[in-house]
Amino acid sequence: MAKEQQEKQPIRSPITVILGHVDSGKTSLLDKVRGTAVQARESGGITQHIGASFFPVETINSLCGELIGKGKKMLQIPGILIIDTPGHSSFYNLRVRGSSAANFAILVIDVRRGIQPQTVESLRILVQQKVPFLIAANKIDRLPGWKSFPDTTLLKSLSRQSSGTLEALQSVIYDVMSELSHYNLETDRFDRIKNFAKKIAIIPTSAITGEGIPEMFLVLASLTEQYLKKQLELHLDKGKGVVLEVKKEVGMGTTLDVILFDGTIKQNSQIVLAGTNGPITTNVRAVLLPKELDEIRDPRKRFDSVEQATAAVGVKLVAPNIDEAIAGSSIYVVDKNDVNEAIVKIEEELASILVETDDAGVIVKADTLGSLEALVNFLRDSNIQIRFAAVGDVTKKDVYQASLSREKNEYYGIILGFRVKALSDAQDEANKSQIPIIQDDIIYRLAEEYETYQYEVQQRLEEEALKDIVRPSKIKVLPYVFRQSKPCIIGVEVLAGILTPQLNLIDRENKKIGFLLQIQESGKNISQAKVTDQVAVAIRGPTAGRQIKEGDELWIDVPEPDARKIMEEKILSGTEMDALAELVEIKRRTVNKYWAL
Repeated sequence: MAKEQQEKQPIRSPITVILGHVDSGKTSLLDKVRGTAVQARESGGITQHIGASFFPVETINSLCGELIGKGKKMLQIPGILIIDTPGHSSFYNLRVRGSSAANFAILVIDVRRGIQPQTVESLRILVQQKVPFLIAANKIDRLPGWKSFPDTTLLKSLSRQSSGTLEALQSVIYDVMSELSHYNLETDRFDRIKNFAKKIAIIPTSAITGEGIPEMFLVLASLTEQYLKKQLELHLDKGKGVVLEVKKEVGMGTTLDVILFDGTIKQNSQIVLAGTNGPITTNVRAVLLPKELDEIRDPRKRFDSVEQATAAVGVKLVAPNIDEAIAGSSIYVVDKNDVNEAIVKIEEELASILVETDDAGVIVKADTLGSLEALVNFLRDSNIQIRFAAVGDVTKKDVYQASLSREKNEYYGIILGFRVKALSDAQDEANKSQIPIIQDDIIYRLAEEYETYQYEVQQRLEEEALKDIVRPSKIKVLPYVFRQSKPCIIGVEVLAGILTPQLNLIDRENKKIGFLLQIQESGKNISQAKVTDQVAVAIRGPTAGRQIKEGDELWIDVPEPDARKIMEEKILSGTEMDALAELVEIKRRTVNKYWAL
């Protein structure tokens, strides 16, 4: 009887995440099945927000029918909900959020490029979260000599390839297997695995022709049914999920696009989620389900209104008082007994992401809580301080914050905006205050632009600091005398620093040798000479062969205040600091031991 009850226990759709390196073909694989073109509308071809697609079991059975065969047991799961997670490393936290709610994962690898940085990161997340996965070795249609047979099973397509093409495929598969073995992962091509509990399946695929996609879905569905049935047992209690987007819809007002990963949500359910001013508690007026095979962020048809929805599913919720709701927030279905507990959870979530301090740091604005979390952690990992981080467009207050931050540290007088705009009065104030606002809709590009800004600030500050400072340098006298005196003209080699004219020269005993008048190269005056340069110099004061001899080493005589400033502010580096260190040793030995302290 117990066994019979267990068999009758309903199961929900498994949630699957799709991970991989930028441009490995993650979204294209899904597009091939669902018939939409979401990727074409995504910035830079990279999926920047977590999206979701539901693949009903009827579609999967139809897609895999030829592989399942007549008379064999069809799939039992209701379908598969796939969260299409971005592949770039900046989205570490978004992917962890997806993986923690996920039952299975598809790791997409470009067969031509193998394991790439974000592939490694994805592997670490999956292993850390203990999420089982398969590997889609994508872009097999780009292999040399590959003959495409669109929408054909992989095994049938392989039977029609030349021996050379099969060898090329086997070679890239072996390369992937070899690389993955370095991470203690046992893998093999799916049709050669006898025990899927011990080895990870590699399925060659093409998002362009559809080859291998039936096998990918069959392995995915079969493995979740066989090994994850306990995890998929349907819970009919209060729902939990994550807000993908907050949208205004014609005739509906503000709505929430939500991934429900546990439990049930109904019309009139009380829910708690994050808002710009703290937790929001409200009641659901309508639960809308997208049409099958429709992408929740880009629907082509109207939604279906339902009394309730049960995980795992992507839903749209209509509710009052959610204008300030934040995309990326957790969402909890509650009753009067646990509403306070849910509010505390939301407050803790906000506290871990939002930033507001009086310290020097950049100002960060993003369109969703998930994007803000990813950007904040990216900056923290890069040891970039943050003064203020929040969700929403750039305001005049943000510009004031950046101005205050710049007063403390020039490098931080800037606003970084991810998928947000600057309000008109904010832009006017930024122009007036000369506060740069860097805006982009791809996080890693935003970070790269900030690095460029940092470099520009550094260059400007160094130029300002060095404008009136004598820079250290060291030269060696060569066996070339062009004129003995009045002025002495000899050949020298620059051993350290940057040599410039119109400065005094001293020797190792701090004796003044002369005044460097000019530097010449190939008979022409030049403004400076760098390390290893061999040039002619005119020096007023000494006579070659007497005060200056071949092999002598000389130093530019840097004034003590300049030397102290260089050391305190660390405005020079490399061989210039080497030359200064030697000069300081000379001065402290011959003048006083506290020189330049």
